[in-house]
Amino acid sequence: MSTHVSKHHHIHTGDCGCAAKAMIGLLSRRRLLVLGAGAALAGLMPVPSMAATGNYEAMLVSCIDPRFVADVHTYMGGRGMKGQYSQFVIAGGPAAVVAPAFTDWHKAFWDNLAATIQLHNIKKVVALTHRDCGAVKIAYGEAAVSDPTKETAKHREIHAAFREQVAKNQPKLAVESGIMALGGAVETVS
Repeated sequence: MSTHVSKHHHIHTGDCGCAAKAMIGLLSRRRLLVLGAGAALAGLMPVPSMAATGNYEAMLVSCIDPRFVADVHTYMGGRGMKGQYSQFVIAGGPAAVVAPAFTDWHKAFWDNLAATIQLHNIKKVVALTHRDCGAVKIAYGEAAVSDPTKETAKHREIHAAFREQVAKNQPKLAVESGIMALGGAVETVS
């Protein structure tokens, strides 16, 4: 701890408070007003930003299930698409787009896809469903996914319907489909 002697023979230490009082004196009301006005003017200055448009690879459609979020990003990065795709994340992923139980959600997807085509000039849609999906159970019933064979068949049906609808609504886009397992492995569906 440093100490020094002032002209009043007071010994100043780090905890005497004199330094804090001196700083307060430097920040007078007038100085604070000038600093505040300068900050306000700086906030009015235009700030260059990156454009929201560009040329990107794909739009990803996937589920909201927290168990798969990191694995989905790892999968897309492993395919060389880091920073090259937009996302549409909704319960059930592609199932939300085709299941009659989720009819109210369909328009949101198609509007979002049209916007991402316009803004990002995407070439394809990557559609991922996943194993043990609660939204698929809601949409199609527990019996439709009661064993691995039935579950795979239901997911393949969902992906076929999704590809068919994309071909009808956005015929220039390619579609890649997959079913993600717990742990992140993806089975391609064609």
